[in-house]
Amino acid sequence: MEVPECEMPGIPIESSNLEILETPTQFYEKLLELTARSERRIALSSLYLGEGLLEKQLVSTIRERIDQVKDIDVTILLDLLRGTRRSSDGESSVTVMKPISDRAKIFLYHTPELNGLVKRVLPQRADEIIGLQHMKLYIFDDNVLISGANLSDSYFTDRTDRWFLFKNCKTLADFFHEIITTVGESSFIVQNDDVVPSSKCDVHPYLGGSQSYRDLLKLRVESVIETYREARRSDKTVSETWIYPILQMGLLGIHQEYNLLNKVFAIKDARMKMTMASGYFNFIRDYEDLILNEGTYQLDILTASPFANGFFGSKGFSKYIPPLYSNISEQFLLKMQRSNRLNVQMHQYFKEGWTFHAKGLWTEHDNKIMTLVGSSNYGYRSVHRDLEAQVMVVTSDPNLMGRLREEKDRLFKCSTHLDMVALQQPEHHIPPIIRVISRLVRSFL
Repeated sequence: MEVPECEMPGIPIESSNLEILETPTQFYEKLLELTARSERRIALSSLYLGEGLLEKQLVSTIRERIDQVKDIDVTILLDLLRGTRRSSDGESSVTVMKPISDRAKIFLYHTPELNGLVKRVLPQRADEIIGLQHMKLYIFDDNVLISGANLSDSYFTDRTDRWFLFKNCKTLADFFHEIITTVGESSFIVQNDDVVPSSKCDVHPYLGGSQSYRDLLKLRVESVIETYREARRSDKTVSETWIYPILQMGLLGIHQEYNLLNKVFAIKDARMKMTMASGYFNFIRDYEDLILNEGTYQLDILTASPFANGFFGSKGFSKYIPPLYSNISEQFLLKMQRSNRLNVQMHQYFKEGWTFHAKGLWTEHDNKIMTLVGSSNYGYRSVHRDLEAQVMVVTSDPNLMGRLREEKDRLFKCSTHLDMVALQQPEHHIPPIIRVISRLVRSFL
């Protein structure tokens, strides 16, 4: 299989240095373990930090490590809108982190697209549809744990996701640490219980002009990318396993994931097996057209059943989110029928008491497997609105290939076929209003 060229140079690794975690509990325990062992740096990038006991224990473990290792560098990057949203008891990500706020750099990214009248009139929670910091990167010294999971109790207990730990990989850790720091220093920072622009944020994220802020952040992120490229350009290592960092920051004009997927989805090879997973299935039209009208590979798509959607049973407008995704799946299946793309199948994940948040892409052909793991859901938000980070793994190592197949198979063990018949089940009921507004709101999902 010829893997489409990635915009970023690769990093050779030993397959034994990639650990694939299997459960949310393992994810949480690994966070605590790596925190307790870190000697030089801890850098956490997430949408938000929850307010429960498990999250507070994580913060407490970080505090203990700060006290034990006086010069350890601790950097945390969250989204401002989500990270300052208060729960019913008045707590937020920022208040939970108060025990470490004197030693940790706590950055809060605010999308430049939420400004002016829109910022003034959109209520809390609704304002998050405009754009978010969505990267899920957890760095401990030279170890990088990348996932789609946030730092919240459900992601530690009963929310299915993916978790890859790249051990002793300084090059990857340095790159993502620089990305976290660069975005953070161009954002807000927590100082003495106040949230203020960072001293290095030369343009206010939402008062200084949207285009000016985007230009500033793009210039800084591209500088990090170019430094990485220059350092990796001359690597002639021979390895069975390579990894490639990938960024998608559409509002900055950085489209590494989008450009890669346009190549992947256009592949004409009927022998190739491809699998895609997303808890929030919402392909942009470009991807749909390539999959249904260009590609000839076998494709299996795994998404959440309504029962496994985190918004199932919610109140207010949120209760309409699961039927919105049912409607999107229905529209895709209809397009699939019209294009006569017979080797594309959809599946839905359901496990009693669990929600589904796993996302990724797998291709397999000619004794080689490629997989993407990270924060992206491959929808409109991921392409155009949010900040996303992934790692592409390409391997011909038989042992790692087996472990990657096992990881994928675990997801499908709790799945059933999703077709037009399955969409007639009561849980997939699509209210008429959803059919009317679906096309209007898809760009915010």
